[in-house]
Amino acid sequence: MARRDPERTEKLRKVVGYLLERECMNKGDQTRLAEHFKVSRQRVHQIVVEERQRARQPAISS
Repeated sequence: MARRDPERTEKLRKVVGYLLERECMNKGDQTRLAEHFKVSRQRVHQIVVEERQRARQPAISS
């Protein structure tokens, strides 16, 4: 099994976060992101779900 590239994953997270923040995630975007970043669409979906959960959590101030 191929190992995930952490740099590519971080770039993908930034793009997904940007799109979600601006509510620009349209139908078909996950497929296009998967093709661009050379990952599966399921992996993109997993990151989208994680980023949505992260955005909903209140910021913890220290």
